[in-house]
Amino acid sequence: MKNLKFILLAFLISCLTFTYGQESGESSSSESSTSETGTICFIRKTGFFGSASAFKTFIDEKFVCKLNNKRYSMHEVSPGSHIVSVQFGGKKSKKKAEKFQVNVEPGKITYVQVIMETGALVNNIYCEEVTENTATRKMKFLKPDKKCK
Repeated sequence: MKNLKFILLAFLISCLTFTYGQESGESSSSESSTSETGTICFIRKTGFFGSASAFKTFIDEKFVCKLNNKRYSMHEVSPGSHIVSVQFGGKKSKKKAEKFQVNVEPGKITYVQVIMETGALVNNIYCEEVTENTATRKMKFLKPDKKCK
């Protein structure tokens, strides 16, 4: 009977020690292998021309948002290099759409502005990376686009 009490006490202490280690932030190697994400923020303030239609934004040729004028949208992605693009229509990335490469760092936001150029015969839209200072100044007057997808 004394041996059974000793075994139960030892088991209880080992369970408490394991639980305390997990709560205090100690982690196993499988838990630490999860990577942090970064964010790509598309910003659109293209003025009067083209303001009535939404632009389709893409990350790595995957449709992520139908972005309206005077709006921005945030998208979590894995850290590393990504290709972003924007186009007038369609939910499949077109080969002719200008592609732009951005490098996303873990825990940081990469700001991408949508630019629209109007010409006599052809209108063009493309992406351009902007600094955090420029983005925050522009985003003061914009709203988040909650109608993505």
